[in-house]
Formats: sequence, structure tokens, C-alpha cells
Amino acid sequence: MDELATARRHDRAAILIGALALGAMVVYVSSGIALLAPAVVGVLSLFALTIALVPAADGAARARIMRWTMVAFAAHLAFGLAVANLGGIVRDYLAAPDAGAYHAGAQALLQHWEGGFPAPDLPAGKEGYYYLLGALYRVFGVHPVAGLAVNATLAAALIPVVSDTTRRLFGRAPTRYVAPLVVLLPGIFLWTSQLLKEAAILLLIAVAANGAVRLCQRFSPAPLLAVTVALVLLLTLRAWVALALAGALLVGIAFGARGMVTGVGLGLSVVAVFAMLVAAGGLGYSGYRAATSSNLQQANAVRQDLATAGSGFDPDADVSTPARALSYLPRGLVQFTFGPFPWQISGARQLALVPDMLVIWLLLPSLWRGLRRGRPLVNRELLVLILPAIAVAMLLSLSVGNYGTQLRERTQVLVLVVPFVALGLSERAARRSRRAAPADAGLPMGRYPAQHDGVGSPPVPSASPHAAHAHS
Repeated sequence: MDELATARRHDRAAILIGALALGAMVVYVSSGIALLAPAVVGVLSLFALTIALVPAADGAARARIMRWTMVAFAAHLAFGLAVANLGGIVRDYLAAPDAGAYHAGAQALLQHWEGGFPAPDLPAGKEGYYYLLGALYRVFGVHPVAGLAVNATLAAALIPVVSDTTRRLFGRAPTRYVAPLVVLLPGIFLWTSQLLKEAAILLLIAVAANGAVRLCQRFSPAPLLAVTVALVLLLTLRAWVALALAGALLVGIAFGARGMVTGVGLGLSVVAVFAMLVAAGGLGYSGYRAATSSNLQQANAVRQDLATAGSGFDPDADVSTPARALSYLPRGLVQFTFGPFPWQISGARQLALVPDMLVIWLLLPSLWRGLRRGRPLVNRELLVLILPAIAVAMLLSLSVGNYGTQLRERTQVLVLVVPFVALGLSERAARRSRRAAPADAGLPMGRYPAQHDGVGSPPVPSASPHAAHAHS
């Protein structure tokens, strides 16, 4: 009861702080309605999503995830407004230059819809965010703050979605670490807070992964639809990544399900619904065509353009043929995963890359520990997250030749491995608790610390490898 009362007090405090912060933002920003209306809808949506994904029986977890989600929403929105409205060092070091391009493209769409101007020539497989911003501008006027409020909602929604994925795979204990990771990873926070499509991309990847995990555990139309719709929408935002993710998810579902025949059937079901939405419905079709018609020569051209920019690397690398791409892949994966290295940072502007680099290095032991511990917990089900992470990392390591772009693109892999990092952190905490256990040997009966569910709990002799899913 004391824990529940404390959680409720924290919730009330978080709501009060959030309301005051939102009120201050509305007063500060001249386009108050364009900010307030999407923000209110966003908060209500996040509240409903958390209620839907976190079991009611675990009231403390629901309160904790709700609190983190609302704080994340306020932090993303405040940071996005600060970067958009402040100048000087904030804009020079943190602002994304292509945010202006999305704003201009959305304005051109609005002029086409309302003024009869020619339709803008939007890049195939990347047009989705332009349409989202254009729709917001049509409803609220040309105010970028509406897009920032929507992005803050999408970014905060990562917390309940990734927490649910982690709980279904590894139990409740590791979910305590998901929210801090999602909120505080520098790359995720920086890019999802601005007028960019990163928040939508990461949420769609997280939803697709969550649906795939659910399908592996038990077939239901809802997760099947979640996987396919998320992948199809991703075709309108970043088509190359969508296709790589789709292929890897299909293989992961086929091999990760508890029966091979069941897994193959689930994979074929995803393919059928995906094809129906793309071919028959036309949703994401331009992105699908653009991605399937691409080749290594185009990837090499994209990489060369990025490598010759200010923070580019390996400008002489050539991935234009399969043999050359395979030759560069090991080096590219190392750069993509661990870079930039300290000796590769030059100039004051590139110092903004250091926090993300340090955090990645610090979390690598926890990632390895989580992968090692996760195998006996869920066996082949790990493939549902591991294979997509590997596929996306391989694709991006061949096409990204710029550290600034790498920092942004790497978040698409990070969101897939957060459950393993959380499991590794939970396992480390459990080991520390076990080492401290002899100090409690003299306590009387009933005074022992309560065991938590998930990692670190005592083994049950009759449990199957998938016993961790019993509470799902």
C-alpha cells in the first residue's frame, strides 16, 4: 500500500509538472492552439496506450511507465521547442538542417491542396512525413510546433511499446531499465525531438518488433495487422530500411516461433497481408518500387556524397559491387557500431557526437550480457529482434559514410536491442543482490527481501524454456 500511495503521489506530481510546463510552452509560443491541441491529444493517446499495454495487475509497473512516458513527452517537446526557437550555440550544434526541408515540403503540399499549385516532387520512399506535416498545417495553420507535439507523442510512445516487448520476452524485472534507456540515449532523444521523421520511424520499428514477438508466442489478427501496417507505413518514410526489416522479421518469425510449421505459416500470413496493403491498397507502393529498384551502385553514390561532407569517413570505400560490398562490410560494421572513435573526431562541431559514442561503449557489456542471458530464456525467439537488428546494421553500414548521419541512423538498430541491454542491466543488478544475500542470513523469517519476477528469480525445476511468458 505504501508503494502504491507513493506511486500515486509521484503520478500527481508528474501531471502537475507536465501541466505547468505545457502551459508555459503555450504562453511562450505564439501559435498556442497549434501546440496545445496536438499536445492534449498526444497526452490522452499516451495514457490510453500505457493502460492498454501494461497489465492492470502490475499497478506499480503501470505507474512507473506512465510517469516516464509523460516526463518523456514533456522533455521531447520542451527540447524540440528550444532547438527550434533558440539561436546561437544551441542551433549551431544541435539543430538538424533538414528540418527546414520537411517544413518547406509540407508547405508546398499545402499550396498544392489549397491553392492549385503543382504537386511538389517528393522523394519516393520518404514522402510520408511530408504528408503528415502537410495535414497538420492544413488543420492548424503553418506552425511547425504542431509537428513537434506529434513527434513528442511518437517518441514517448516508444516507452510502453518497448517495455511490453521486453516483458513478453524476459519478464517484468528488465522492464525497469527500458524507460531510462529509451529516454536518455542521446541519439534517440536528440533526433526524435526535432521536426524530423525519426520519431515516426523508430515507433514503427518498435511496433513491428512488438507484433512479431506476439505472433511468435500466440497467433492473433491484431499483432499480424500491427506488423504489416507498421512495415507498410515505414515504406513511406525510409523504404530501404523497411524492406530490410521486413525480410529479417519474416525469417525471425519463421524460425523464432515455437514450431517451424507454425512459424512458416505466420511468415506467409505477414507476406499476404503486406502484399495486399501495398499492391491492392497502394499504400507504400512508391517506396516499395524505389527500394526494389535500387542497387549497390546507387548505395555507393549515396555513401560517397555523405563521405565527402564535413564529418564524413572512408571516402575511398567502394561498395558498388557485391564483392566490394562484402569486402568493406566488416570494416563498415565496426565503424557503424562503435564509431566515431576519439581519433576520428575533428573540430568543435563534432564534439556533439561524443556523448552518444560514450553511452554506446558503456552499454556494450550490458548488451553482451543480455544476449548471453536471453538465449536460455527464450531460445530461438531472440531471432525476432536479432535478425532485424543485424540486417538493418548491415544495410546502413554500406550506405552511411558520415558520422552525423550515422548517429541518426544507428537509432534504428538501438531501438531493436534495447530489450537485451535492459536484460543485461537487470542481470547485473540481480548478481549484485545475490552477492549481498549472505548479509541477510541472520534476518528472522519474513524479513527477507521479496524476490522479483524475471531475471534473478530462483529457478523452477518444472519450468519450460518459455516459462517467462506465462504472465503475458
